[in-house]
Amino acid sequence: MRSPDELEELKLICSSALEMKEGEIAFVLLPNLKVFGHGEMDALLCPQARDGYTTRLFLARQIPGRGNNWSSHRILDRAWVTWSWNNVPAELRLVEILANHLSALR
Repeated sequence: MRSPDELEELKLICSSALEMKEGEIAFVLLPNLKVFGHGEMDALLCPQARDGYTTRLFLARQIPGRGNNWSSHRILDRAWVTWSWNNVPAELRLVEILANHLSALR
């Protein structure tokens, strides 16, 4: 898991951010995250390598016309979708990882 100050920094963007773990994979649940021009939706940030990606951002629903190669995943007993967006370094702070992933949806 990340340092408490990184999670607190992320809570400035999503006040209900919550660290969670499934097996050896760490996640940050972001309830009602505001996604630029697409309203609010739950999101799940994976700040470590998974499925051949350096980091990932999963969303509660697909955003039409944004992102490429959307895929479905079951994580933490819930359905999520994500798109093909790679090489966001895990060494960045949580807010930087999130910002990099969200930039692909603008």
